[in-house]
Amino acid sequence: MKNIAIAALSLVGLLSACGPDQSQQSLLGPITQTLFGFTKPASKPSSMEDIRRQVTPEVRQRFRHTSLMIAQLEQNERASILVRKGVNRDAETYFTPDNISLSVKEGVLVGTRGLGFDLMSSDVAEVLSGLRHGGQAVRVHRYLDGEDQIVIKSYICDYSGNAQITENCYGKDHSFKNSYQMSGGKVVASRQWIGPDLGYIRLEDV
Repeated sequence: MKNIAIAALSLVGLLSACGPDQSQQSLLGPITQTLFGFTKPASKPSSMEDIRRQVTPEVRQRFRHTSLMIAQLEQNERASILVRKGVNRDAETYFTPDNISLSVKEGVLVGTRGLGFDLMSSDVAEVLSGLRHGGQAVRVHRYLDGEDQIVIKSYICDYSGNAQITENCYGKDHSFKNSYQMSGGKVVASRQWIGPDLGYIRLEDV
């Protein structure tokens, strides 16, 4: 178990070169002993509850300048902690210990890398307005097809709710329903659709 913990911790060290310092990385040690990200094999995949319990007040204090997030793929029920590594304009990118990344804008998922069938990018300006003011919005998703060509999918979305907002989206080939938990005008937890192959992912700030 000691070797596993060291290996997992080294992965966190690699992904956090622009984030936590050594003392912060060492605090992640107890968490990464049992967390392998989305793709690393484990005898018992961790749940969001497992991770939440291990993010102690001490860990939160050490990471007060670096955001953490928990994510869980519904498809295989695997969960992982993610560390924010960078911000590009208004998009924040978080990495798992196995180097999978998720990018969000104000809590709305706009891209994934490393999962396969990734969401390459998403236009969500109208979505963000819909979350604030309701009404209707257009969102655009971009995926790669089997020939590495960009495929563009557009959806019309409707919004309802206040503290708990539901986003119902309809497109030519697919429809989906996202949900967002709001606090102080910010998304703090959500269930969002990546695409037809990966399905839904749950995100939670910690």
